[in-house]
Amino acid sequence: MPTRSRGLFTATVAANRPLCREHFSLILALPEFPPTAAGQFVQLMCSEADAGDLVDTEWNPGEKPPVFCDELAKPQAVLRRPFSLAGRKDVAGGVELEIIHRVVGIGTQWLSELKIGDEVGVLGPLGNQFTPPPADGSAIFVGGGVGIPPMLYLADQWANQPAVAFAGALTRDLLPMRLTQAASASAEPLACVGEFADCGIESVIATDDGSEGYRGYVTAALEMYLDQHLPKRAARFRKPTIYTCGPELMMKRVAAIALERGLPCQVAVERAMACGMGTCQSCCIRVKKADASLPPLVGQDWCYRLACTDGPVFQAADLLW
Repeated sequence: MPTRSRGLFTATVAANRPLCREHFSLILALPEFPPTAAGQFVQLMCSEADAGDLVDTEWNPGEKPPVFCDELAKPQAVLRRPFSLAGRKDVAGGVELEIIHRVVGIGTQWLSELKIGDEVGVLGPLGNQFTPPPADGSAIFVGGGVGIPPMLYLADQWANQPAVAFAGALTRDLLPMRLTQAASASAEPLACVGEFADCGIESVIATDDGSEGYRGYVTAALEMYLDQHLPKRAARFRKPTIYTCGPELMMKRVAAIALERGLPCQVAVERAMACGMGTCQSCCIRVKKADASLPPLVGQDWCYRLACTDGPVFQAADLLW
């Protein structure tokens, strides 16, 4: 039978553990799932799928109607929520997908309370993927907050190849990773993040308050590395490609840093998505057009693209923030 490119699946929770103050690692087990790659995402139903049986009742105008189902009795996530893939394992009997999420609302709170054996509706895989560096090149991963998970997946695919990872957060206890040793305050890469170290990749950590690693924005740590540390490692770290995901202001600055230095950069943009399949048109982003005479928007040198179907990965040089 041909392999499906995407579909609706019911996953079973295999693990759900806290990583730090607000982040959780959710492992979803499925008997099958289409091929995936770093950069892609899934849409999760963050509420009970079964609405219950229909009930006939009498109601008189002016009276408060009786409530029979949970979705009317309390706030619930009605739409699916998009989550980037943090990893995938093909195991005996099926597939395990890792989702790293931060509790910020009703939907993610529901996810954080899931128990082993609970079921979750999954739509995916969705979106495009990162393009690996050339065989003789190297990679620089830059993730901020909930933009760190796709960097973990990408590092796993680029394991034991020349690479360095950057992770940024407001403070140490918002880093959704396993810290194995103190990070450098001078943006020098060390084997300080377990997930990256397991892939043979050193890391730089930046926190806004200086509670771990470099004190300041991760973009400033990236500039320090490129200007001070990369020249010393040039023999091994040739032709670096920068990959980034995280808050938009962070990614915009990473893209500018790359373009200023003539480095290729791929950006996994963050947008609110209601459907994930291009139907709702809610995740528009402006990009450059190669030929202004071609549609859409004939005569303009830019157009809108959708983060869910045209992305979420775009070339930094094409984005109009």
